[in-house]
Amino acid sequence: MARALPARYPLHGAWPEMMRADMAAAFFDRRDTKDLATAVVRGEIPPPCGSIGTGKAKEPVWTRSYCLAFIGRRYDAGAAERAVSEDLADMV
Repeated sequence: MARALPARYPLHGAWPEMMRADMAAAFFDRRDTKDLATAVVRGEIPPPCGSIGTGKAKEPVWTRSYCLAFIGRRYDAGAAERAVSEDLADMV
């Protein structure tokens, strides 16, 4: 079993479009890659959308757009936007 790597945040605050497991762990606010893997099994985080490398050097990757789409579907981002606009209409 591979050792757990700590979550790694982007150096300059900009999330890259393609993230390895350690950066995906940070994106989803997980402590390390082991916590990320557990969350994937539970369905709390999407599985990797691809991989890079070959053979033993093959690593799972997530794209930022894939992760954001998963979050939008899981938490129905559209419903929250509708609720805010309805509340604003009541205020006017």
